[in-house]
Amino acid sequence: MKLIRQCKDTFIRRFGNIGYIANQLTKHDRNYNETGADFLEKIQREAKDVDAIVRELLSLYQDVEFNELKADFLEFVEDLETNWFVVTGDSEEELQDKEPSFSYQMANPKTATYDFSNPDRKDVLTDSADFFYEHFHQVPQIFCLQIEVSSNCNERCIHCYIPNDKKDIGTHIELPLILRVLDEAKAMGTLQLNLSGGELLLHKDIVTILRHARKNDFVINILSNLVLLTDGHIQVFKEVNVSFVQVSLYSMKPSEHDAITLVKGSFEKTKNSIERLIAADIPVQISCPVMKINRKSYKDVLVYAHKLRTKAQTDFIMMAQADCKTSNLSQRISLAETEELLTDILQFDHDYLNSTLQMNPKTKNIEQVKKMPVCGVGVDNICLSANGDYYPCAGWQGMVVGNAYKQILKDVWENSEQLKVLRSITNGSFPNCVVCDAFDYCSMCMVRNYNENNGDLFKINKHFCDVAFLNKKIVETCLKSKT
Repeated sequence: MKLIRQCKDTFIRRFGNIGYIANQLTKHDRNYNETGADFLEKIQREAKDVDAIVRELLSLYQDVEFNELKADFLEFVEDLETNWFVVTGDSEEELQDKEPSFSYQMANPKTATYDFSNPDRKDVLTDSADFFYEHFHQVPQIFCLQIEVSSNCNERCIHCYIPNDKKDIGTHIELPLILRVLDEAKAMGTLQLNLSGGELLLHKDIVTILRHARKNDFVINILSNLVLLTDGHIQVFKEVNVSFVQVSLYSMKPSEHDAITLVKGSFEKTKNSIERLIAADIPVQISCPVMKINRKSYKDVLVYAHKLRTKAQTDFIMMAQADCKTSNLSQRISLAETEELLTDILQFDHDYLNSTLQMNPKTKNIEQVKKMPVCGVGVDNICLSANGDYYPCAGWQGMVVGNAYKQILKDVWENSEQLKVLRSITNGSFPNCVVCDAFDYCSMCMVRNYNENNGDLFKINKHFCDVAFLNKKIVETCLKSKT
């Protein structure tokens, strides 16, 4: 007898005739055509006998002999096991012994993995990101659902796109509503669930929410400032096997960090929580948005993360507030400061350099590029707010596309007029952009346009264009120096 089951960090979905498997530990994924999709559907979290699976598949492939089908299935499984997607064995004990797990004591913690692309294999579709970018544009699918479980927050970060008055009101999503939406998302095949706020640890039912999310087999990502983290939270994070916890750490100088959060003592609490999570072998991703206050010291955060063997990333593109007010942009660094920062990033943030150099030029096929969506809003993701409103994405709170108290998720996704309009917007809707010399280096974003230009998503701020050309110049200079 030979048994097979998914690894605990593996997730399987079927999108029409496309089979998809992903591993949150290795950050690798695969797409398969119809036969692979049929095979994947038979592999579950509970161990199953291979012969029993093949007998089930025979009802789909009646013109194939048992032994031939079994040989094909075993070849399929062997590749999956080699890449940590599944485990096989003759007993439950053997399966458990072979189960891979994350630890910061590993020789190569997988939090450092950046490349999510697939190898080009027989029966495997091309790179998953590229494939789904095109596939979901034709057949929109909620691949990722973000839920703002609370609009209240215990910090008042000076650069934040969420207006302070919304944080002061303190709306918490009602438990029956969020559980219903999670069930609706499961029925629609959603894979990733991002739980955020405000501050999600302010929600009194966060443990119940997390356990229900695990019951529904989502990849669970948590966004929190970790100020309120308890040992009980850590235990539940471990229990539900979160993919990662993302936290912002702005500086290694307590006074600088606290000056950004406007909460005295927040640095020590956040730093302590990061280290407790790492001690518990829970993957942590540190985010360090760069602004005027910390532009000289952000590198210390990267060094700190490196010592902890966890992932850190920087971001220097600031978004105006969701109410279209721009007072928070006073913290945005100037173009000259951005040039200095980009030069540093290319030296200190290897992820940024490697991802830029690995980037496939969008201008290879200009006509194809024109037809593609600008981003995933209304195509593969949506956001639910604490008051029940649905937004195109977390930052786009000025555009309500539906409401969970009045509609089921499927109705919003399929029938929202606003989402239909957003889906019709492509790169070709920005004709000057697709012929721009810096297009491959641009991070133009419709919600940034919208928030910064009083609701005009087609108006592009010159600052973003200047940054794109600056990025192009610096990266090309770096490339020349390497040749």
